[in-house]
Amino acid sequence: MTNDEACDAPCIRTSSFSRHSAIRIRQPRGFTLIEIIIALTIVAVLAAAAVPMLKGFQDERVAREPVAKLVQMAREVRMRAMTEKRPYQVAFHSKGFTASRYFNPYLQLAELEEFIATAENPPAEEKPFETTDLDNGGKLTKTTDLPLAPPAPKYDEHWTEKYEMPEDMQYAIQFWYDTEPMFLEGDLVKLWVFQPSGICQPLKVHIQRESATFDVEFAALTADIVKESVDMR
Repeated sequence: MTNDEACDAPCIRTSSFSRHSAIRIRQPRGFTLIEIIIALTIVAVLAAAAVPMLKGFQDERVAREPVAKLVQMAREVRMRAMTEKRPYQVAFHSKGFTASRYFNPYLQLAELEEFIATAENPPAEEKPFETTDLDNGGKLTKTTDLPLAPPAPKYDEHWTEKYEMPEDMQYAIQFWYDTEPMFLEGDLVKLWVFQPSGICQPLKVHIQRESATFDVEFAALTADIVKESVDMR
């Protein structure tokens, strides 16, 4: 190696080291005031858009509550009618609707309220009838203990379930023979009867309040909702 070559090699290494040392490591910088303002503005816009949406969901949930309760009640009534082999009903009236066994096709509101009051305070259970058996030394004998026939299944004659409609709601019902929906006012009572086979009349229910309107149609065979329309105001 010549002297010139020996001199050139260290120079190249020094030059390479100088280039690497010249590279600066960038330090992370904070957000500027403008970036913070833009981010806060976006958050405020999203929050302002979410508040009406949440309010709409709340209004829809409150307005849908009678529909959900009626669906639950119809299923319970249908199951009882099929299990006990006797008709049950949902009675619609101005205060709401009430489920019970079917006991009067011409049911009036006063009679329904009396039935509900009895259901809330049922009479005491009657004791089995007892007689004196002279052949048994005058001891008491319960006639119900005699093995004459198996006892009939015992059902709750006073079972009832009711739903009170909120004061700011109105509703109307329409059966297949009605020309238009009929609002429940005054002492008017309309019956939705479920037969022991589980069959009921097809029914349309219209529920309205200040912020929403529901129109629901129930099937005749299963009492399930087959059509529903919602109008949120």
